[in-house]
Amino acid sequence: MNEPRTQRSPWKGWRDDPIKTPADDRLRRAPMAQRTAQLIAENHSPESSVVYGLEGPWGSGKSSVIALITAYLTEAPDSDWQVVTFTPWATSGTEGLFSEFFAALSTVDPGVGKKGLRDLITSYADIARPLASLIPFVGAAAGDLATAAAKRLEKPWNVAFDEIAAALRELDTRVIVVVDDIDRLQPGELLDLLKVVRLLGRFPGVDFLLAYDEQTLVETLRTPGQGTASKARARSFMEKIVQYPLTIPSLLTSQIVRILDSGLTEILTLERVETSFDKQRFGDILLTTMPRQLATPRAIERFLAQVREQLRAHDLDEMNDVDLILATFLRVQFPDVFAKLQAWKADLTRVASSYIGWNPRERQQPDWDALVNVLEQEEDRRDALSVLGALFPAVREKNPSRLPAGRFAHPDYFDRYLAQAIPEGDIPDAFISQLLEAAAAGDAHDLRALLTDDDNDRVLLALSKIRARYPDVDEVQYHTGPQGLVTFELLGVAMALVDDAGDDRLTTWTSTSDQLRWWAAALLRRLLDAEPSRDVDPALLRCSQIHPRTHVLTTATRDLDRLSDATENALTAALQREVDRILPVLIADLRQGDGSDGESGSSFLYELVADSPSLEGLQSQIAAGLAANDFTIEDVAARFVGLAYVIGGAGRPSSASFSGELFTKVTGTEARSADHVETGEWYDTSWTRRREFAAQFLTPTAAEDHDTVQELADDQH
Repeated sequence: MNEPRTQRSPWKGWRDDPIKTPADDRLRRAPMAQRTAQLIAENHSPESSVVYGLEGPWGSGKSSVIALITAYLTEAPDSDWQVVTFTPWATSGTEGLFSEFFAALSTVDPGVGKKGLRDLITSYADIARPLASLIPFVGAAAGDLATAAAKRLEKPWNVAFDEIAAALRELDTRVIVVVDDIDRLQPGELLDLLKVVRLLGRFPGVDFLLAYDEQTLVETLRTPGQGTASKARARSFMEKIVQYPLTIPSLLTSQIVRILDSGLTEILTLERVETSFDKQRFGDILLTTMPRQLATPRAIERFLAQVREQLRAHDLDEMNDVDLILATFLRVQFPDVFAKLQAWKADLTRVASSYIGWNPRERQQPDWDALVNVLEQEEDRRDALSVLGALFPAVREKNPSRLPAGRFAHPDYFDRYLAQAIPEGDIPDAFISQLLEAAAAGDAHDLRALLTDDDNDRVLLALSKIRARYPDVDEVQYHTGPQGLVTFELLGVAMALVDDAGDDRLTTWTSTSDQLRWWAAALLRRLLDAEPSRDVDPALLRCSQIHPRTHVLTTATRDLDRLSDATENALTAALQREVDRILPVLIADLRQGDGSDGESGSSFLYELVADSPSLEGLQSQIAAGLAANDFTIEDVAARFVGLAYVIGGAGRPSSASFSGELFTKVTGTEARSADHVETGEWYDTSWTRRREFAAQFLTPTAAEDHDTVQELADDQH
C-alpha cells in the first residue's frame, strides 16, 4: 500500500450515485462516453429510430456512463437534443409500464405554438395500451396481428402513430429515450418494454439507449412459452431490438488494485494506521484475490464503505487492522462462509501442541473444502480459502504457532470479529493495560479482584491477555502486540497472586495457577535481563509457599541459552538461593515423620537440590538424621513416591511411581525405579501407604546399606 499520510482526511460516506461530469471520472470512462455520444449524434435520422444497448455487469458504472453520454449530447454548442428518462422498473404491471413510458415521452418540450404533441401522445397511449396485450412477443405475424387488432379500435393505431411522428418532425429536435437497468424487470415486464421499443414507441426521430447486464437479460428472456428458451434464441431476439450493442470495458487488474490501494490508504489514514500493518500478508490478497472478486466500481466502493465503517467502529488497539479488513472482505463477498466460522472456531484457532511426545501427524487435518462448499463457483471457493489462509494459519499450516493478541485466529479475540464488537464477557485490552499500570504503581486491588473472580473463564481470559503481553527476552523486538510493564512491584503482585491461587491442576486442564506462575516467571526473566544485579528475593518471597515459588523459579530458568550471560547468572543465583531455603525444609519434613503435610518433602524438591551444589549438604544431613534415628530409610523412600491423578477425576491417584535413581543419589542406598505402577484406587495416600509402596523397590541389602550410612555419618561427625 502507499505510505499513509499522517494528516487525517475529512470523513466521507458512499452513496452509490452515478458521476455527473467528466471531472468526476476516475476510471477513464469519459472517452468512451464521448465516442458513444458522437456515434448517436452522427447516426441520428428524423426518418428512423435507432436502439443502442449499453452492456455491462451490475455495478460496472452504466448509470455513470449514461450520465456522461447525455451530458455530451445536451451540453454541446447549439445542441438540439432532448433526453427523456424512462424508468420501467419503478412501476408494476403492464398498465403501469405503458403509462410511465408515454408520460415520459410527453415531457418532450414542443416549443412555443406546438402544444398538441402531449394531447396526441395521450390519445395514442389510450390506443396502444389495449393493443399491446394482443401483440405477440416474437414472430412474423406481429405486424399483421397489430393491423388486424387496430381495426377494432376507435382510431386506427397506424394513424395515431403517424400523427405523433409528424408532430415530432415538426419539433425540429432530436430525442433520445434513456432506459436504465432493464434487467431489473420481471419477465413479463421486460417483454412489455421490448414491445414498446420494438413497435409501439419506436417513432421516427426518437432513438433509444438501453442499459442492461447482458447475461442477466438473456436469463430473463429465457422464459418458457415465449419462444426464447435457449440462450442463442434470446440473444438473436435482442439483435432484432438493439442495433448498436456497446460494452463497458472491464476494469483492469491494475485499476482495481490502484483504487483499492488509494481507498484503503485514505481510510486507514482517516482512522489511524498501525505501524505494524502487515503489508506482505495483506498484499497477497490485494494483488490476486480482490481483483477477481471486486471486478466492478460498485463492488469496490461497497467494500471500501464497509471497511470505513468497521474501522470507525473499532479501536485498532483491540483488534488487528489487516484481519479486520480481510474479515470485512470475507463477510461482504462470501457471507455464507462467514456465517459458518463460529462452528469452525476450534479448527481455525488451533495451534501446535507444546506437550512433549505429542506427534503432530496423529491429529487429523480438517477438511477445509467443507467450510467453503456453500459457494457454487470453483473460483469463489478458491478465493475464499485464500482469504481464510491469510486470516487463519491453521488453514495453510499443519502445525501453526500461536498468534499475537488481537488476531482473528487467536481464540481470545475470535468472537470479536464475528460480533463486530467486544462481546459480552470479553475483557477490553485497554482495561487490562489500566490494571497492570495501576498494579505497577502500587495499587493492585482491581487486578487482584479480576484474577480472583469466581468466574474461572473470565480469569483465564484475563491471564491469557496478560501472558500475551510478555514475550520472552529474545522475542521482545519481534513482538507486534501490546506489551506489559516490567517492574519489581508487579513481580511482587504476581507472586502474591501465585500464593493465593492454590493448585488447581488436578481439577482442570486450564489451570489458573499454571498461568499465574508462567506470568511471574516471565516477569522475573525480563526484570533480571534489564537489571541483573537486582535483589528479587523480597518480591519472590511474597509467595510464602515453597512449591509454587519453586515452580516459578524453575520455569524462569528454562532455556537459559537464549539469555545473556549476566541474565543467566542472575537467574541461576536466584534458583540457588531458593535451593538453600529448600534444604532445611526437607530435613524438617523428614523429622516430622507422619505428621508432615506431604508436600514439603516431594521428590520434585529433592531433585532440585540433587542437581545443585547443595547435594552434598543434603546427603550429610540425611545421613545424620538416619544415624540419630530421627527418621528411617523407609521414611526417606516414601518421599520419593510420586502419585499421578486423572484431571477432573475423583481426587484419588490412578498410578504411582518411585524415583529409585534419585533416591540412591541422595541416600547412597540402592533402589530401582518404577514408573506408572497401577494402583487401582488408593483411598489412603498416607506416609504409611507410601512406605509400603516404596519398600518393594528397595534392594534386599537395604538394611546393610542403612548400617553403612550410619557408619558414614559417624565418620563425618
